[in-house]
Amino acid sequence: MKIEIFSGKQKISDFDLLHNFNIHRDTFSTIKKAFDAKVPVVVSTIYWPSLKYSLLWNKGIVKKSKALTAELINKIDFLGLSSVKKMLNKADLLLPNSQAEKEIISKYFGIKSEKIIPIANGADERFKDSDSKEFEQKFGLKNFILCVGRIEERKNVLSLVHAMKDSKEKLVIIGNAKEGSEKYAKKCREEAGKNTVFLGAIPHESSLLASAYAACKVFALPSWYETPGLAALEAGLAGANIVITQEGCTKEYFDEFASYVNPANVKHIREKIFFELEKPKNQKLQQHILKNFLWKNTGIQTLEAYNNILYKK
Repeated sequence: MKIEIFSGKQKISDFDLLHNFNIHRDTFSTIKKAFDAKVPVVVSTIYWPSLKYSLLWNKGIVKKSKALTAELINKIDFLGLSSVKKMLNKADLLLPNSQAEKEIISKYFGIKSEKIIPIANGADERFKDSDSKEFEQKFGLKNFILCVGRIEERKNVLSLVHAMKDSKEKLVIIGNAKEGSEKYAKKCREEAGKNTVFLGAIPHESSLLASAYAACKVFALPSWYETPGLAALEAGLAGANIVITQEGCTKEYFDEFASYVNPANVKHIREKIFFELEKPKNQKLQQHILKNFLWKNTGIQTLEAYNNILYKK
């Protein structure tokens, strides 16, 4: 099977199938072209309703929104998404990355559940062979708390910084500010304790990142939601103990092999991190990820989905 990225310059009718990797309304025109050309369309939805979490992390809004019900929040969240609903209805198959996402798509966009097949995200198998020596030798750090990802409000880095402030345990943060979150990132640095180290971004393909995963004792991701948190999967493959948000689809991936936190509760985040610091590392999560959440598994399941569309009778 030949795979080619559609740039808009090719004739869409020359393709056997179009796979769209988001449901941003700007991609609707491409999907409509495929539909008009009778080219089957598969969509990886990559969707999670975010407004209620925005209300939580923006205290000014929260104070004004006590009367907002969950139902109203969801209605607001979908305002202006008519093109997205049309996109999902026109698609032949939808591939969310969790059962929870499937239920959200079905409920709020009115899509028949039989048209939605969850296919889990994965991690690169190479992380299971990570060695801590490179990171230890470069930075002189071992058995610390690690967070990897963009520094932005949704990742809730400031709460993590507050949770570990004045602790003797080292907190290492790898990542740069997301565009538009520079003030937030500056605040994280200003309010961090002396135990916190900001290293900036490390390329995903770098052996140093894999070594950081292996060198840490606990990987912490107390985001407002995750679907599911790919860096946490990578760290779990490298043998780290995991502390992750309870919001999103994390429990479908990490099951009983992680500690879950309420992202709005700094004390809870701190307690769970110390709980995992005291536990010895083990291979249970690593084996769970190897069995269920590698990219090669995602690829096989995606190919099966393609074949179901291309060769259905």
